[in-house]
Amino acid sequence: MSEAYFNKVVDGAVGDVIASMKGGRNENLNKAAFSIGRHAHMSPANIDSAILQLHAAARQIGLKDFEIKSTIGSGFKRGGENPKQLENSDIQPYIPSELERLVARLASKDLIIRDEESRRDKIKKAQEAWERAVPITRENLDAVKPALLYLNSRGLRASAAVNVAKFTPNAYDGPAIIFAATTPEGEIEGIQSVLLTPDGKKREVNGITKYSRGVIAGNVMQIGETQGEKPIVIVEGPEDALSIRQAAKDDAAVICTFGKAGMATYTPPRASDVTICADPDLDIEKCVDVLKGDGSTQVHVIRFDRLDAENVKDANDYLREAGETKLREALATAQLYEEAKQIQLESERQWPTEFEVIDPSLIPKRRWIYGTHYIRGYVSVLASMGGVGKTSMQQVEACAIALGKALLEEPVREQCNVWVINGEDPYEEMQRRFAAIFIHYGIKPEDIRGKLFLDAGRDLMIQFAKQTRDGIITDEDMLEHMIEKIKRNNIGLVIIDPWVGFNDINENDNVAMNAAVAAARYVADKTDAAIVLTHHIRKTNGEDATVDSVRGAGSLIGAARAARVINRVSQEDAMKLGVSEQEALGIFRVDDGKANLAPPAAKALYRRMHGVELPNGEYVGVCVPFKMPDLFDGVSAKDAQAVQRLIGAAAERGEPMRADARAKSWAGNAVAVQLDLDVDKQHEKARAKAILKKWIDTNVLKVEEWPDKRQGRDVQCVVVGEWINASEVN
Repeated sequence: MSEAYFNKVVDGAVGDVIASMKGGRNENLNKAAFSIGRHAHMSPANIDSAILQLHAAARQIGLKDFEIKSTIGSGFKRGGENPKQLENSDIQPYIPSELERLVARLASKDLIIRDEESRRDKIKKAQEAWERAVPITRENLDAVKPALLYLNSRGLRASAAVNVAKFTPNAYDGPAIIFAATTPEGEIEGIQSVLLTPDGKKREVNGITKYSRGVIAGNVMQIGETQGEKPIVIVEGPEDALSIRQAAKDDAAVICTFGKAGMATYTPPRASDVTICADPDLDIEKCVDVLKGDGSTQVHVIRFDRLDAENVKDANDYLREAGETKLREALATAQLYEEAKQIQLESERQWPTEFEVIDPSLIPKRRWIYGTHYIRGYVSVLASMGGVGKTSMQQVEACAIALGKALLEEPVREQCNVWVINGEDPYEEMQRRFAAIFIHYGIKPEDIRGKLFLDAGRDLMIQFAKQTRDGIITDEDMLEHMIEKIKRNNIGLVIIDPWVGFNDINENDNVAMNAAVAAARYVADKTDAAIVLTHHIRKTNGEDATVDSVRGAGSLIGAARAARVINRVSQEDAMKLGVSEQEALGIFRVDDGKANLAPPAAKALYRRMHGVELPNGEYVGVCVPFKMPDLFDGVSAKDAQAVQRLIGAAAERGEPMRADARAKSWAGNAVAVQLDLDVDKQHEKARAKAILKKWIDTNVLKVEEWPDKRQGRDVQCVVVGEWINASEVN
């Protein structure tokens, strides 16, 4: 078999582990290792790499190193002892000595812990436990009461469990119903116990309600004979198997694989008629590929969550909600996989749709969270050069939204919980920044508790898309996990800073960037939250940045519904408007770069970084609102007319005022006198200079060449342009 085939097996096994829920994690890891072990001889692919991938997946779901190595070691060895043999393959299974050397090598590399208890011993213990258990029969009804109560709670009659299940009063210090896992020849090699209370409810021990003993992986619970013309129905769990038996009577053979991993490894007899009872999260295509074998087997599929009963996902749910008759009908009308797949595709393509005109007053408003920047269900972008203040601004905005207070004097349209994800700074630095914000704005811990969520650090396991030799891959499992967490914590806004840090793509590749943004948009769509992607801009050679300056592929801005760009305001430019020299430091302007769903802001917003001292003596910059003064605040037409008179009088005396600010008779002095500005103060002189320039540009004043007798050359002087008349002053 090819390396591609083996890699597909590994991908499926790893996916099953990542999808594991509490109570079934070790079991699914064991089955995944078993599956890899069964196929290891069929490919020259790197077995070590496959084992390491299982390690990573197991750590991701919370398992510890010792149990990971032990569980993988047990499952891998059993898989190697039961190799998968495919028709038309000339690759030979391991002989025992080769398998032993392989296992020893993996153990020496500390990838597994060798399973010291032999397979034979485990099987023997499982068989002994099965023999000691009490059969569920009409004659033993009183002795097996907890099991009967449990079955009854699942809508099952005792007759469904006859010769299939047994009862024990002493499994982990209490009663349990037991199901046997057998080989294709019918030999019992493992058991699965569902722990019960005396009144038939599930019992939990060490956080687990089911325990397995012996060898489960690779074996099944079989009800009825699979040889012959009877259809075969495959289910994941024992309760589903009993439900099918109860509904189908003896008209079908039932196979319980004890989980998803077993479904992808079970091989039915050639030319069988197989029906998969698929849970919503089952990879049906992968199972169908295995079940078809050489193509002689027909595979039908039932998805109970798509039938006519609500809140069901498996056969037992459907039995309880719809009854035996409906379950039997569902089995009889199961669709061939290819037909079901085509019907599903057609159901997803119900277009074109005729437009229906409705009353405009019934159309719901767009759900803005903050100003016209963040909107539920959409992606927004904030971009600037590094070190300007965008991170602090977004942190203050996060606090404003979580509190429902306009800390930066912009309206909070909806108070909601906020999640800040920062992949650039360590968590400690983020704590420092938020501590400064809380001090400056007077936020108390109890004000924000439960409303603000923060994750930080360069090692966050969050990646929306990555580029590989095989194409662009999005992390579907991570996305679903993120969606579940956002919903669970009722989060309305997610800030991702910086966006490039949570992807492994070429940011100049439009296709790759589009895939990454699509993944973020998927999260926004599924959670109805606003998602903000914080990004950088290219060097602009001194020009103001616009959305066209955003670094990388244009598809990022194309996919956003709102975008803002931050530009630093130079100290010199701020001082021209009358801002003091000290206050002019740390000012930046926030421009609407794109507003697909709202009109652009009528006026630019300004912010300033303000130093806040922490109790430890450190200073941390905090974004604060800032109102940039208008150049002509407090300046009237009457003032302009008065400056014209001063400058005109000087010209009439033959002593015109100079245009050069270095000159003693500089024309800006006339502006300063009229407006009461002190030219010895740098920012006030800068304002006088800016006003003078504006009046020259608008012909209130003008520049002319005048002879300078002392210098013996012409110099530039300022004279009156178009006089302001009395009506303009009044």
